[in-house]
Amino acid sequence: MRDVLRDRARGCLLGLAAGDALGAPAENLTPAEIRRRWGRLTEIEGGGTDDTEYAIFAASLLTLHGHALTSADVAAAYRSQIIPRVTGPMRGAGFSELGTVEALRRGLEPPMSGLAHSHGWSDGLAMRAAPYGIFCPGDPAEAARLVEQDGLVSGSGEGIVGGRAVAGAVAAAMTGAEPREVVSAALSVIPADSWTARNVIRARDALARAARSSGARDDAARASGAPGDDLELVEALHEAVVVRHYPWTDLAPEAVALAMAAYLAGEGEVEASVTFAVSLGRDADTIGAIAGALAGAGRGQYGVPERWATRILPVTGKCLPVVAGLHVFDAADELADDLVDKMAGELAEGL
Repeated sequence: MRDVLRDRARGCLLGLAAGDALGAPAENLTPAEIRRRWGRLTEIEGGGTDDTEYAIFAASLLTLHGHALTSADVAAAYRSQIIPRVTGPMRGAGFSELGTVEALRRGLEPPMSGLAHSHGWSDGLAMRAAPYGIFCPGDPAEAARLVEQDGLVSGSGEGIVGGRAVAGAVAAAMTGAEPREVVSAALSVIPADSWTARNVIRARDALARAARSSGARDDAARASGAPGDDLELVEALHEAVVVRHYPWTDLAPEAVALAMAAYLAGEGEVEASVTFAVSLGRDADTIGAIAGALAGAGRGQYGVPERWATRILPVTGKCLPVVAGLHVFDAADELADDLVDKMAGELAEGL
């Protein structure tokens, strides 16, 4: 059991880090510009962003508090571990996290700390939600409940809904569920009438329509990384969920839906899912990170291409100094080991 959970946990966070790093240079670009620069973006050029660092930080909260985690615990961690080390700009931090730091400095507590700024809908929670799914394999509802405690500190509304969707999906993927079941698990833990749920369904329907119109792809196309070469499919997904007139790209309902569409289009394979995800542009690093986390949880550590895995180094802490020097494997192993120890303790109590 320990080996299986470690493998999936490592695959999840390694896939997240790889998607983050691969998508970083494509962030805020259009699909056409990505295609012009790289053709198909398949090779990691540099390091990751705040997505990976915040995921490691979220994992540390779970290893400390487990299922007892509260929003007060998360706020206390910000105040003791993040805010004292912010002596200048938080390089690469998202709008919601920057707003949260200021709110906490002013003495606000959750949920007001997530409501005090105007970026509660951002994908800042969705980008770091994967550890909550790792910690709750097979229990999407509990994963969603826990990630909401984190989200109450920094977000509100659709930002929290997006985090719940990703955590629930990862919890399902950790059991080896098929991609469609994983997406169904995401939908099961968010309101059916939410913007995020509607977008996920629209994206899923756009994929289905594209499949019907183009027919089955042949083996050669599938081996080439398939769906990202289909400009009509990319445009259909943008038409389904992208808010083109909005100046920022870090909308949780948009990023979560595009990531899940990429995961479905890649049929759960890490490379196919992630390369398609980053080809969609917009908040490409976060879209790639979410797609990579879902696919990595399902395929495990060795489902992540070795050439990507070797490029994932300990994080530098450029956004969060508190996690400097840590590797995603450190976070993954601690989560898996804590989970196994908890299961063993529950079993012993039941004997």
